[in-house]
Amino acid sequence: MPARDASAQPAERSEPGNTSAWDLETLYRENYDQFLAFVRIRIRDAADACDLVHDAFLSIRRAYPEKQGEELRRLIYTALRNRTNDHLKSHDTKRRNTSVEISDYGHLLPCSSSVTPEKRLIDTQTLQLVSQAMEAMSPRQREVLHLRRYEGLTVEAVAARLSISPTTAKTDLMAAMKAIARSIERAEGRRR
Repeated sequence: MPARDASAQPAERSEPGNTSAWDLETLYRENYDQFLAFVRIRIRDAADACDLVHDAFLSIRRAYPEKQGEELRRLIYTALRNRTNDHLKSHDTKRRNTSVEISDYGHLLPCSSSVTPEKRLIDTQTLQLVSQAMEAMSPRQREVLHLRRYEGLTVEAVAARLSISPTTAKTDLMAAMKAIARSIERAEGRRR
């Protein structure tokens, strides 16, 4: 398809009602701006809109080489509508538009790392529940939990440090985790 030439004179069509023998190139030259505006109503990116107009013309040229006149114009609009819808539905476009919108309004959004008051309250309550559950544990269970979860030691290393068997360390760890989970489940059951 030749590039759009603004200085090119219309071939046969000088009035909107005259549809005799429009060919695709004439339609392209005379109506490119209208087709582009039609696409730009829904697509912000000018380069994407231009690509969609060009793709529509190429696909119509391949699919309907014998069509002319108003029928050809309607086919172009249909192709543009369909291509625009497909473009908007594509996953990549949704992702890019979302990131553009967020970056455009970033100054209005709270910091992504800031904690909402509701989340802070829930976290505080959960921490209190965990602390209470740990206070109710035996000292050895509390120590096994601390060494395994907070210091990151393996069960075997915990067992060696506390001079207990690995099986006992696993049992104490499981009992401590179950006590915490039960405490949180009971609290969530009361909230509902």
